[in-house]
Amino acid sequence: MTNRSQVSRRLFLRGAAAAGAGSAISPIMCPASSIAQGLASNASHVSSSARGWAIPRPMFWSFDNKDPRINMAGYSLSFQVFTSGTNENTYSLDAKSIVTKQQGNQWTIDAPKLSWPGQQMTAPGTLHADAILSGDTVLLRIEATAPEPIRAIKATIYGLLFGEAAQTGWQVTPTFEPVTKEAVLYSYPSYTAGMPVWFLGQRDQGISFSSLDTTLASKRFCAALRDDSVQIQLIVEPEARKLGTTFSAPTWKLTRHTTLETAILEREQLLEEATGLLPWTVRKDVAPWVRKVSLVVTLHGMHWSGFIFNDYDKMSQLVNWVTDRIPGEQVLFFIAGWEGRYYRQYGDSKPNDLMGGADGLSRLVRNIHTRGAHVMAMFAGNAAGPSTPGLPELIGTSSFHALPGALNYDLMRGYKVDWAEIRAGAGGGGGWLNPGAAGWRDHLVQQVSGLNAQFGFDGNFFDTQPNTDNDFRNNPLEGLRMLSERLREERPELLLATESWLDLSLGFIPCSQTLDGPGHWSAKYQRRFAHVSLGEPSRGSTGVHEVGHVDYNLDDLLDSFDWPTLAIVDGTIDAAPARAQAVISAARIRSHAKGE
Repeated sequence: MTNRSQVSRRLFLRGAAAAGAGSAISPIMCPASSIAQGLASNASHVSSSARGWAIPRPMFWSFDNKDPRINMAGYSLSFQVFTSGTNENTYSLDAKSIVTKQQGNQWTIDAPKLSWPGQQMTAPGTLHADAILSGDTVLLRIEATAPEPIRAIKATIYGLLFGEAAQTGWQVTPTFEPVTKEAVLYSYPSYTAGMPVWFLGQRDQGISFSSLDTTLASKRFCAALRDDSVQIQLIVEPEARKLGTTFSAPTWKLTRHTTLETAILEREQLLEEATGLLPWTVRKDVAPWVRKVSLVVTLHGMHWSGFIFNDYDKMSQLVNWVTDRIPGEQVLFFIAGWEGRYYRQYGDSKPNDLMGGADGLSRLVRNIHTRGAHVMAMFAGNAAGPSTPGLPELIGTSSFHALPGALNYDLMRGYKVDWAEIRAGAGGGGGWLNPGAAGWRDHLVQQVSGLNAQFGFDGNFFDTQPNTDNDFRNNPLEGLRMLSERLREERPELLLATESWLDLSLGFIPCSQTLDGPGHWSAKYQRRFAHVSLGEPSRGSTGVHEVGHVDYNLDDLLDSFDWPTLAIVDGTIDAAPARAQAVISAARIRSHAKGE
C-alpha cells in the first residue's frame, strides 16, 4: 500500500534526519514510500486480527454496494455522489431509474434518483454523465444534484488490465508502483504532487487519467486490484467556496495507448493555453539580472533557539569570499534566519539587534550590491510568530477553514516542529494563516514592501508556499497570486520565490527550492535551487532548518537543481574550502555553458 497523499510537508522534510548515505535528495524525495515500506515489512509482526486497523491504507466498504455499472465509450463505469451536512452520506445511482443513450461517439446516462448504499432505498438527487470518444481519448463529464451540499463526485472504472500506477510529483524518474488489493492512492494538489495527471500500465504504454481543471479543487486517484483486474476511482471536489446542491465536475480525460510523458506534455499545453503559462525563456516576471544567476548562496543566520550561525558582518565577509571567486552578477545570496529567531520571528520580520541591527543589515545589502550580486530575503508564507502585530485579530480573520464535513483544521499545524528538542513539539503562541485572506495578505504586503524599500532586497522568498488547501473562505493560491502582483507593482524587477511549487503556481512564481517532476518538465518554466534542509558541505548541517544534519552529496544536488547552491553555516568555509569551491566551480561551468 502507498498513500502519498497523507504525507505532510513536515514529514517529508523530517525524513532528512534519517537520510541514507550519499543521497542529498532523499530527505524530500523518499520518506513517504520508505514509511509505507517500513509498515509493510513489519506486517508479519502484527497480529492478523489487528492488521485491518494497524496498517494505514485506503478503506473500502465491508459490503457489496451494488453500484450499477454502465458501459460508456469502451469503459465499464459507476458513479457516486458524496454529500456534506447534517445527513452526509455516499449515494449511488438508483439502478431501476437509470436511462442510457448512445448517439455516434457520445454516450449519456441520466439518473433521476439516487440510492442509499446497497440499493436498499432511493434517495433524492440526480446525476447526468456523458462520455465522448475521439480516437483513443474519452472526455468524461459528470454533474449531479442533491438536497444537501455536494462534497464530491466519484467515477469508478472497472475491469482494466493489471499494470503499475504512477503520478507526477517530485520524481524526475517516476516510480511505477504495482497495483495491489490494498490499493494505491494519489491526491492533487499536495505538497509533492505537480499535476492532476495519473497513469496505469507499463512504462512504454498504458492509460492516462487527467483532469482538465485549472483550480485548487481536490482530485484523487485510487487504483486497487479487484477480481483479477484493476479498478480505478477518480474523485473530484468542488471549489470549497462554491459548495452547493449542484455540482458540474471538471472534465476527466482518459487516453489509451499513451505514456505518462505524453500526458504531462498535454497538461503543459493546457496550462499555456488556459492560464497563460510561459516558458522561462520568455517569462515577463523574470528580470534581466535573474537570467544571469548561476549560483545561489544560502547564508544561514539565527536558529529558532537563538544560536547565531552568521551575523550580518560575518555574512558580508562570506559575500566577499564568494565573489572573489565568481563574478557577483552570477550570484544570488539567499538569507535565511536573517530577522532573528528563525520561524518564531515570522510575521514580525525586522533586523535583529544581536545580528547587527538595521545598520548591519544595510551594510550587508550594500556590500552585496557593490559586489554586483543580488540578495533575496526569506519571509513567512503562513506561520505568524507570537510577536506578530495584531496576531489575535489575524487568527480570527485569516485562519484556514475546511470544507463542511471535513476534519477541522489545526490552526497550529504548520508550527509544530520540535525546535526545542523537547520531543513534544515547541513553538506555541503563533498562528497558521491563509494568504488568501485579506488581513494576512495585507500584513505581508505592508511588511515585506516596507523592508524592500528600506534595505533594497532584490527578491522575496515565501516559506511553506504555495498552499494547496481547498479553503471554504479564501483561496490561498489566488491570495499568493495577489500578493505577488502587489509586490511587483512596487518593484517590477523583484524576484519572487516559494518553497515548493505545483503546476498552477508556475504561472506567477518563477522560482522554488524543491525537486522537479518527471523528465524535469517544470524546468521549462522555472528555476530551482537547493532546499535549506539539504545541508552544507562541511558537516551536513541544515542550519536554521529543523532537520539538523544530513549526508551531503554535491553530485546529487547538481543533478537535482537548476542553480548550484552553496549553503554556509558557522565554519563551513574554514572546514571545507575545497568542497565549497567545487560548488562555485560547477556554477561557473554552467554559466559558461549558457554563454555568459
